[in-house]
Amino acid sequence: MTRNESRDWTMAALTHDIGKLDLPAQLLNKADALTGEERTIVERHCIAGVKRLLAQARADGQDTATAAIAVALSHHEWWNGAGYPFGLVGTAIPRCARVVAVADVVDALTSIRPYKAAWSLEAALEEISAKRGLQFDPDCVDAMLEVAVALPHYWRSLAQTWGLQFTAELGHGATVILNDVRC
Repeated sequence: MTRNESRDWTMAALTHDIGKLDLPAQLLNKADALTGEERTIVERHCIAGVKRLLAQARADGQDTATAAIAVALSHHEWWNGAGYPFGLVGTAIPRCARVVAVADVVDALTSIRPYKAAWSLEAALEEISAKRGLQFDPDCVDAMLEVAVALPHYWRSLAQTWGLQFTAELGHGATVILNDVRC
């Protein structure tokens, strides 16, 4: 991956849910299960995101074929074709969207939401592994698991470089603490 691709994918990851700005807040903050109609409305955020990104690209005079647009549109597609908005299958899903999809679900599972408590990182990775080849690209799942295993070593190295105290609680919660600050 080139430096420009890395930058583009980072921006794509940060803007993948920008279409949710067009959704009613009461749906995004709802504590109960969504109705079928509400789910359909929420699923429209992919198309809404593309519209926002295209409008911004035009305003900036940029090429519109960006990773951000591909990710906003395709991050809910499933490897087996059961996703939305188009039911794309396998490698028909842009690679950048396949990568962001795994990261997005790990983030969603490990975050507190109005309708659920945060899962431990361990439980989230088990769920991702269970969906390998169904919801997620097997190569992306494998890469995520490699990164998850390597993270404590990365934080330890970073702490040593900066002269910080490092603690890792790698059981439930998988917390990293640098100088008494949880990361």
